[in-house]
Amino acid sequence: MARLRTALIGFGKMADTYAEDLIMAQYYRYAAHSQVLAEHPGFAWDCVIDPSAEARARAAERWGISQSFATVTEAAAAGYAPDCLVIATPPTLRAAALEPFPSVKAILVEKPLGPSLAEGDALIAMARARSVIVQVNIWRRADETLRRLAGGLLTEKLGRVQAATLIYGNGLHNNGFHMIDLTRMLLGEVTAVQALGPAIPSRHLPLPGDFDLRFALFLAGGEIVLAQPVDFRDYRENGFDFWGSEGRLSVWQEGLTFALAPRRDNRAMRGEREIASDAPELLPTTVGNALWQVYDNLAEAVAGRAPLWSPGDSAVQVERVVAALETSLAASGATIEVAHG
Repeated sequence: MARLRTALIGFGKMADTYAEDLIMAQYYRYAAHSQVLAEHPGFAWDCVIDPSAEARARAAERWGISQSFATVTEAAAAGYAPDCLVIATPPTLRAAALEPFPSVKAILVEKPLGPSLAEGDALIAMARARSVIVQVNIWRRADETLRRLAGGLLTEKLGRVQAATLIYGNGLHNNGFHMIDLTRMLLGEVTAVQALGPAIPSRHLPLPGDFDLRFALFLAGGEIVLAQPVDFRDYRENGFDFWGSEGRLSVWQEGLTFALAPRRDNRAMRGEREIASDAPELLPTTVGNALWQVYDNLAEAVAGRAPLWSPGDSAVQVERVVAALETSLAASGATIEVAHG
């Protein structure tokens, strides 16, 4: 397969500078788009588009990028014609990033797709009208261990899920988005939501206007998942705790720890059983290669050899869940049904 000529639009943390974090590098072989694009055989990365002259200079010096532009308009006017766009701009700019490039076959875009559900829908509609494949970088969908769990291991080890809790921080539209999608991936579709308490605003959140929120997700299978935010100024965590009829799965340290605790005879009472949370089976962490797998899957999809793991339509469904939570919040915690496209 011919390599996809690729432009990286937006050259900030997720695009590049996470690669400079030496502590992160101990666990994440691929922490930034630049690290994957520099090595992946399916992509020919030759352009960076960013309004910062410093960022463009860093791309040339560190990665040897031969072309850089301040805007997509400038790149298109210069005749640049990419096959693939990696869009790591702020949400307000994502639809505009695709518009001037008729040559594009595929995009890999950060979430959320836009500052609102309507704008996310518009991006997906534009891509669909132009037959552009859309992969959204919800990287947990490419994590090997999570994919094993979703593929049957979760049911095998836990049986029927009876109680489920999510922990997230740094914004509902940011990490809340990831954890809602992970719930869909592992447990099934969200049919209704309820905001539990007021919004928790903070000036430190990375997305302007974002907030944290306690909430409940009602699933098609009858499960109810409770989500609680934590303040990242105290510590980071995006994890979950699922209690099943036959075991317990706890995922902490943002995917570095996977602990499966089995059901066994209760040590303190005759005729009862317990979950052996103090003697779990530890599953391997595979978060460090998940971003590479996102690109692998995208290349295979462009070649017609595999379905997308994190397609745009699925990400829009998460946007609908988030929009329903905002409606519930405005309606003083009313239970709101989630629309489905």
